[in-house]
Amino acid sequence: MQGLRPGSRTPTRHLMGGPTRGLSTDCGNGQRGSASGPDAGGVNPRLKTIAAGQGGVVSRAQAMSAGYTREQINRRLGDGRWERIRYGQYAECLDLRDLPMWERELFRHRRLVHAAVNSMCPGSAIVSHHSALVMHGVPVWQADLSEVQLTRAAGMRSGPKTGVRHHRSRLGASDVTAVAGLAVTALTRAVVEVAGTSSFEAAVVSADAAFRRPEVSADELLRLREVTHNWPGGPRIRAVLDFADAQAESVGETRLRVLFHNEGMPVPVLQAEFADADGFIGRVDFYFPEYNTVVEFDGLAKYGEGTREALIREKLREDRLRALGLEVVRIMWADLEHPARTAMRIRQAFARARRTPLAS
Repeated sequence: MQGLRPGSRTPTRHLMGGPTRGLSTDCGNGQRGSASGPDAGGVNPRLKTIAAGQGGVVSRAQAMSAGYTREQINRRLGDGRWERIRYGQYAECLDLRDLPMWERELFRHRRLVHAAVNSMCPGSAIVSHHSALVMHGVPVWQADLSEVQLTRAAGMRSGPKTGVRHHRSRLGASDVTAVAGLAVTALTRAVVEVAGTSSFEAAVVSADAAFRRPEVSADELLRLREVTHNWPGGPRIRAVLDFADAQAESVGETRLRVLFHNEGMPVPVLQAEFADADGFIGRVDFYFPEYNTVVEFDGLAKYGEGTREALIREKLREDRLRALGLEVVRIMWADLEHPARTAMRIRQAFARARRTPLAS
């Protein structure tokens, strides 16, 4: 029932962008000072205020307007206090080693988004596609996070920019919202954008997560289904919207759902609950009632990274499920890379369960 594994989230102070979880400002050879002048070890109050409204990112021009000389900027870049996010766009260097790799990549992408928008004329672009999903806090899969996705406002021209992919589309008022001070395509719109340009699996990963959010309404999904009817990728968009299920609780569970679909397996019941004479046993990820089989994705993670106590608790839970006559199959992350083999394991469980009467 757990997807991406949680990382360390110790609160620390992010000098350029306000409070940030799990980040240390002791990065590189930079020195933190207490003076408030532009050549102090930290960031002066004026630049700190600017950065706080821009995801921690500032332009060279903004730094100079806050009192920094070119030499002071270059010194900070050279000694590791600041880092260059893209040409002419900087942020305070942070030590992200305590964060898991995927969270570091998402943090880095958010900075890239702010830097790309900050380097353009105000109001000329809207953050869209997978970049919008990242800003909304929705999981993405198989996305190139080194590239920022933007949709140009009507009438605005754009030249090529390194690390930025530009799209053109008509956007209504309901298609755009504000996130972290940026104009971003609304969550449902971003899901549809990704569905039209990504693989089915990648799109469903984001759609399942987005559908759990209260701002996603059935009426809006119906509207977008009609609007995108003639879009390139329209059939895939409709397939994703039809297949998405808010009951899938993690990236791993969604990918396993897609595996079932691609391998021609029956549709399972999600989050089924079981009990015995001693009471509630638990809620399982997938239940195939016609085959008396339960499939769990990486279930040990939900008890805390496979500790001894977790292993014992999970073993007892599985024993109670099996006492009901159920087959239990556990799928780990690595199994998702071998879909045919994984599907065969589950079908073998189906065959075993048919020979075992279900306990009353």
